[in-house]
Amino acid sequence: MKRLINILALALISFSASAQAFSTALDTEKKPWTGIPHISGDDYKFIVLPDKTGGDDIGVFEQAIRDINRLAPDFVINVGDLIGGYFTDVKYCERDWNDILGRLKALDAPFFLVGGNHDLTNQLQTEDFKSRFGVTYYSFSIGPDLFLVLDSEEHGGRSVSDAQVEYFKGILEGWNGRHIYVFMHSPLWAPQNHGGYEYIAPMLQGHQYTVFSGHTHTYYYEQRDGMDHFILATAGGDSERRGQLMGEYDHIMMVSARDGKPAIANIPIGSLVPNDIVDKNTMPTVMWMASGRYVSAPYIMLDSQAPEEFDIELVVKNPFRERMSFGVSFPEDSALEFSQPHIEGVVTSESEKTYKVTVKNPAGIEPGKINARMSCSYNLKGTEQKVDGKLNILTDYVRHISKGGKLTIESKDHYDISESWDWHGIDDGWFEFDVELIGKALAVTVRTHDDIRALDRVTVYVESGDRKYEESFEPESAVFRLPLKNIKDGKFLLNIGFTDNDDPEEGDPSVLWWRPRSRQGTFVIDRQ
Repeated sequence: MKRLINILALALISFSASAQAFSTALDTEKKPWTGIPHISGDDYKFIVLPDKTGGDDIGVFEQAIRDINRLAPDFVINVGDLIGGYFTDVKYCERDWNDILGRLKALDAPFFLVGGNHDLTNQLQTEDFKSRFGVTYYSFSIGPDLFLVLDSEEHGGRSVSDAQVEYFKGILEGWNGRHIYVFMHSPLWAPQNHGGYEYIAPMLQGHQYTVFSGHTHTYYYEQRDGMDHFILATAGGDSERRGQLMGEYDHIMMVSARDGKPAIANIPIGSLVPNDIVDKNTMPTVMWMASGRYVSAPYIMLDSQAPEEFDIELVVKNPFRERMSFGVSFPEDSALEFSQPHIEGVVTSESEKTYKVTVKNPAGIEPGKINARMSCSYNLKGTEQKVDGKLNILTDYVRHISKGGKLTIESKDHYDISESWDWHGIDDGWFEFDVELIGKALAVTVRTHDDIRALDRVTVYVESGDRKYEESFEPESAVFRLPLKNIKDGKFLLNIGFTDNDDPEEGDPSVLWWRPRSRQGTFVIDRQ
């Protein structure tokens, strides 16, 4: 029993040592952090927060805190410049520090402070900083790693004092841990070690270390002696924000401490996608936008094959309570001329609008399919979301056929394509067909053109009055016959489908329809 108790005691001591991975020799009553991280083991992660002030773009810092909370680091450390600074009256220090510390209460993780030139502008602000946080430079350890926080703003800025050099010399002498993380506001290492840092830098040689700094509001990375050195950009601080390649953007830096080299990732502020980005409230709107049903055009049946002019009616629908913005654009390179080449507007809650567009056909071409562009947008979770789509408007005309006559129709621009990702254009597959009257029968002959023939099928659908006929067969025998007595009043509807099955073992085949599956071509048998 005594041996068992000893074993349990040793286990508890071991657990306590690993759970208390944080340690420091700092003995001041006030501390430059908001809490102690509770880390078990040697692997952990922390966030480095860039400059907030020198501008303080409204809302960016708060978004950074929301992003950090979602990443759930063990702690956060900044590179200076949390307050406006350049004060000559301590009451302004009180105001700004109360403001920023109040905003930091929304942070779930402990926060470690690094003083910047806005925080430590002059002796008044430096003394105020010490009264709040104890010191302006310090060190601590987490497991096998050492953290050095420099005050780069001594002696009027951009330098470290002799006392600070001696302090870090005492910390580094004899240290033989895993990795050193060095933090300072002004990058005293760039372009070359200066301002007293030339005495600290040699102390780091022989160790694995990473250096983080800020101040310039422009991102920069450099390897020195094989070690990573960073200047972070901003987390709301003043910047023209001309883009990541310019080094001008708001970001946070996540560091995953581990055996070997730490993993470091820059994360633009606001780039994390919320877990509820699409939920039960927005899903119906999202599906509606994606479906393209917000704009519809009727199947246009023309009196003649190539009319000089015809009309298109566009119906724009909004079934939701939120307003919908939309746009429709007709092709500019078409031989057709549109009275309204571009239409845009707003459809209010649960309503619809109808627009009439007159189409002129000066070249006398068969209109066929008109490929227009369309878009709609809704405000989703506070952001205007726009979705682009295609609007295919099909025009058709009555085709006349007489006994002994034959109509040959090519179908390369298929109107309706099922499983379209399986079909790769007319080089992959297309078809043509003949419609003719032979004796007392209607004959439809389908010829397919396919690069790969694998279980392909042809479907012929005929409807006349209340009678419907459908037949499916292999392309080699693709001839459909129907006695004329089954065609009522000499009128029938016809549609052809071609199943292009390139790979029967992988996925569904593409099905190419000459006309929409719900709308067939109209034919009339002329009397003689």
